[in-house]
Amino acid sequence: MSTTELRRLVKKQVDTLQPERLQSAADYLSFLSKQRNGNKNETIDPRIARMRQRIREADEAEAAGKLIPLEKLRRKR
Repeated sequence: MSTTELRRLVKKQVDTLQPERLQSAADYLSFLSKQRNGNKNETIDPRIARMRQRIREADEAEAAGKLIPLEKLRRKR
């Protein structure tokens, strides 16, 4: 099947989608478009992006010697 035929098929299928499914299809197509264009970071969940940022900050704090060793934090019995 040619690219043109595939595009027509996809467009025809999109036209038959129920409204609640249309948003999912749009999200997926957006995801595919961003992957194709190399913009992978734009598709990352904001929570994952924040977690990665916090890991980078922790790595930097460790490298700068700003962390307290776990042994010092534990209570002595």
